Amino acid sequence: MMDLSLIATGMAIGVGVNAPVGPVNVMCIHRAIRNGPTSAMAAGFGAWVADVIFAAAAAFGVTAISAFVEGHLPVIKVVGGAVMIAFAMKLLYAPSSMSSAPANDTKLSLFHAALTSLVLTATNPAVLLGFFAIFGGLAGIGDDPGYGTAAQLTIGVAIGSAAWWALLSTGASRLRERIAEKWLGRINTISGGALAIFGFIVLIGVALGY
Repeated sequence: MMDLSLIATGMAIGVGVNAPVGPVNVMCIHRAIRNGPTSAMAAGFGAWVADVIFAAAAAFGVTAISAFVEGHLPVIKVVGGAVMIAFAMKLLYAPSSMSSAPANDTKLSLFHAALTSLVLTATNPAVLLGFFAIFGGLAGIGDDPGYGTAAQLTIGVAIGSAAWWALLSTGASRLRERIAEKWLGRINTISGGALAIFGFIVLIGVALGY
């Protein structure tokens, strides 16, 4: 039996996990301003896929995935940090004018955006551990705890996550027509710098044993 409160709870989790400023948010905003909403939504789609996978794993209590994440967390952090820094370097050296940017994304570039955001999300410790911590705290929720409850929570997360990325993509793309040409280089620098900081923080945390 459908429980709207479970769907709403999942939606809140889907938005709450993604709303804090993070690498995929930065990537999504950058692509929205540079190439428009379709490009940004491609990036959001990759993050959405990762959200649904980890939400399902956490909701259905897939302990193997949880154990793998906890057992390989330092490696996951290193990979995630390296990916963030690599993408940051790409942004820092990206063309600084609208005319030098491609007018439309190709299927390959859209796929690359989705794949990059999928990797960034899947290797982001905050997202990984966030889902397992949140769902761990929801143990026993629902009138009939079990697969039905887990499925409805996962559906809610899928809806909430999709809504967040769609809202961010369309909202940021509205800025595209209002931003002067001279600001594109600064946007590349800010976006790349933010991602580099995220990456170095993760790597430093691993080096210090956090």
